This record gives sequence, structure tokens and C-alpha cells, in this order.
Amino acid sequence: MNRPSQTARSRRAAHSQAQRQRILDAARQCFAERGFHAASMAQIAETADISTGLIYRYFSSKSELIHGIVEAQMQALAADIKARQQDTRPPVPCVMEILGQSCHSAECDGDMPLAPTLMLEITAESRRDPLIAEVLTRFNQQIDAAIAQWLSRPQAEGGFAVPAAKIAARSLALRALMDGLKQRLVREPDMDMAVVEAMLQDLLPRLMGD
Repeated sequence: MNRPSQTARSRRAAHSQAQRQRILDAARQCFAERGFHAASMAQIAETADISTGLIYRYFSSKSELIHGIVEAQMQALAADIKARQQDTRPPVPCVMEILGQSCHSAECDGDMPLAPTLMLEITAESRRDPLIAEVLTRFNQQIDAAIAQWLSRPQAEGGFAVPAAKIAARSLALRALMDGLKQRLVREPDMDMAVVEAMLQDLLPRLMGD
């Protein structure tokens, strides 16, 4: 009996990965537009232009779909953190870039940040679903660790030189500020970003200073 060639196996693996990503992208869009519970597997299948049965070959439930979405975000976040470790620009341009990357619509690619509306849906569901709670906890831990590393860097390297004893409190303050701004941008997509930048220029040094 002939075994499939390495090329054939690679082609099947690539096709499988592409199908999985297609389903995840459709789920992101449906969950952001309709909410986690209102979006059905049939609607996700229609958005992905595939059969509902095909979804269940890759994901057994909506919970697993959310798990897959957040896991993909963790992988993208890890790559972004690695790239930013070499970024020595002042903090405000970095924060503005992160805000600019926030996806305000439901139609996001797999490597884009989660839409704030979808993040709220996932957060709410994590109170009921242990699987989602576990992956969301790891997601937040990774973000918090990256923020702490950034804040501790010398100012010459784009950080704030925050003392170790104050890292936790300052990280919480910055995370709250960023999350709040992202949610505000959902409600006001036409917000004047020049005003946001001026606010950050004024507030961040005082927020992070001694």
C-alpha cells in the first residue's frame, strides 16, 4: 500500500490549517457582531461559506472556538512582544501605535488584536466557562508581563525606569488606561487622536513618575 508523499501530507496540513483559520475568522466576526450566545454555528458556517458539519471536524463547540481565537491572539501577542523588545522609541508613540492597532470593526484578520466588543464577550463568558477562563488568564498574564518588562526598562531604551516595588501598581494603572481608551474608541470611532496623544503626553510621565 502506497504511503502519501511528504508533499501530499504537507499540502493536506496546509489546507487543514487554512480551513481552521477560515472558521476562526468567521467566528470572530459573528461573535463581535451578534454576541457569543446569539451567534449560532450555522451563522458562523454561512459566514465562512462552509457547511456546519465541517466546523465540527475542527471545533466541538463554541467554547472551543473562543479558545482557538484567544490562543491565536496569544501567539500573535508573543510575536509582537518579541518585536517590541528592540523598540527604543519614547512611550507615547508606542502607546498610540498600540491604540491604532485596535480593531474597531468585526472584520479582523487572525493576527490583529481582538475587537474590544469581542473581548467583552469573552470576559463575560469566562465567568461561566472554565476552559475560556483558563486561556483568558494566560492571555492577561502574558500582557501584564510584557507591560512590566516595558515599564522597568531605562528611559533611554523607551521605558519608564519604574522601580521593582512599584511595577505591579503602575502596570495596573497603565492597563486600566489602555483598556479604557480602547473601549472609548468603540463608542467614538471618530475620536480626535491628536487629543488622545496630547493627553498621554501630559498624563503618562505623571502616572509613571515618582
